[in-house]
Amino acid sequence: MNYFFSIFIRGLSKEKFYSLIESTEKFTDQSLEAEKDLIFGQSKDISMLSCILKLREGYPEARFGFSQYIGLAKGLSKIAKLGEVLISEEIEQQVIESFDITSLGMLSIEGMSSQILVYQIEQPVGEMKFPKQRHEEITIYRKHEAEALQNLLRVSNAVLVVGNKGSGKTAFLNQVTADWDNKEIYRTFCPSYSLGRTLKPITDIANQILGVHTVKKIEEKQRTIEEKLRELEMVDIGTSYLAILDFLGSYEEESILEKLELKKRVEIITECVAEVVKRISWNKPVVIIIEDIENMDASSVNFMQHLMEKLVDENICFIFSSSVPQVNISGLKEFELRGIDIKQLETLIEKVTGESIDLPPTTPFHVNQYLQLYREEKMQYFYNQYSGEAALTHFGLPFHDTTTIIKRRVELLEESRREFLFSLAIAGVDIYSDELPIEKKYSYLFDYFVERKYLERYLNNYIFASTLLHNEIYNLIPDKKGRHVHLADYYRRIQGFEEQAAFHYLQAENYKKALEYLMKSARLAIKKGGYESGINYYTQALELCQRQRAVADLDTIVAINEGLADIYRTLGEEDKALKYYKVVLDSYKEILKE
Repeated sequence: MNYFFSIFIRGLSKEKFYSLIESTEKFTDQSLEAEKDLIFGQSKDISMLSCILKLREGYPEARFGFSQYIGLAKGLSKIAKLGEVLISEEIEQQVIESFDITSLGMLSIEGMSSQILVYQIEQPVGEMKFPKQRHEEITIYRKHEAEALQNLLRVSNAVLVVGNKGSGKTAFLNQVTADWDNKEIYRTFCPSYSLGRTLKPITDIANQILGVHTVKKIEEKQRTIEEKLRELEMVDIGTSYLAILDFLGSYEEESILEKLELKKRVEIITECVAEVVKRISWNKPVVIIIEDIENMDASSVNFMQHLMEKLVDENICFIFSSSVPQVNISGLKEFELRGIDIKQLETLIEKVTGESIDLPPTTPFHVNQYLQLYREEKMQYFYNQYSGEAALTHFGLPFHDTTTIIKRRVELLEESRREFLFSLAIAGVDIYSDELPIEKKYSYLFDYFVERKYLERYLNNYIFASTLLHNEIYNLIPDKKGRHVHLADYYRRIQGFEEQAAFHYLQAENYKKALEYLMKSARLAIKKGGYESGINYYTQALELCQRQRAVADLDTIVAINEGLADIYRTLGEEDKALKYYKVVLDSYKEILKE
């Protein structure tokens, strides 16, 4: 049996209207509809009345009608007083045992020639019962591919999932791991947008393993790490403790390890992390997932390669994803994620929208964005109806290209929210909210954009729902240079953020500052033990000097070459060290001639 409900409420702002629609639709069988000052819908569950009573708490200015007939439901809501929930006579016997009701007698309803018997719902009797919430799933489960990947993991502990951008690799991995409650899963990703933080994917995993990924205070981190190491019964707990604190940057003073020779320090840290993971796997199988490893920094690649070699005989598996099959980590079994059949995508669209569309060649990401826009445009359409502006009698939306869809989604945002989203897109794909110059009064917008599928929660922070989504939004931003300058100047004032400052100066085309912070980034990377990344930063600095000759003087070029020479000498690569020392020597000769 169908029941109809109607909400009569005037003057809702767009935001409150959307919130009311979203709160109500979770419990309905179909999408809601709207007329001037009216929102109405239907449900097959009489306990929808409990939802109506709950809505009354948040919207005391609303009036509600409930009946087996849509016309009666609308009429009842219009004659109700503020906060009243009225039902028609045919509902009375069905609700009398679940709710306290009061008869209001025979009343006139707009559009009806005769009066009807009306009751008012007062409060529930006993515990309130609610309809089952509706979950609108907009992904396609790849059952056979999920089974194939799990079969591959039985014969290999290291797998690379390869799929084109937008093919749904993240959603696929979510599906595969959804039932892995019997495993310890640690997961991160490597964004392509910025220079990257040296060893970030490895420190992300280590923080999760040690249970400190949500801990901010250094003292609490230190205590938690020490307790975890004791729980795991580490053999040399003192060295392990210092090594991990050094690696995670959670040591307030200069550690003993910092005084060790570079390769030895990295070796000790790798050994400690491997030992921690190994001991955890003795109690529960461990899964380490790193997405988009084609963007992984050189030091993380080296670290991960050594970690895999040390843990090859343990109950641990590594799953990586990439949009290209050639990555810098060896020993991986490739698993190709094929595209979803176009008919399945068309069926998904019809299931969510009720409309049949013949799709061109497309991707799950494209379809997902279309469905998000469909929802947002429909909400706008409903609000126009509620405001008495809509002239159309039916809502429909053509299937556009991805760029057009995302541009339209952004256009539908209020200007202040659009500006906030642009600020996040300039900052990066992964958003550390406490590291950005954002006023506290706007902090609620993080969750606003999570609800609208622009962002997702990630550990203790946020990430864009897709790097493709981030790229499209970034391309829409006006005055990118000015925004990058603003962030670069902000980051350069904070110790430890040299890599971010270098990236934003590069994007702002302030090459002199970019060169300065590339060199600082190199020194920071080396201090962390990421000598490969240090070499990479110095190399980028040299290339920048060659492209932009006006930004570097001879002293700077000498410093870069000397930095490279020192790294290679420390690593024992004498030939490479001599090559750069020779450049330094020749440069000094030039200086002396002058």
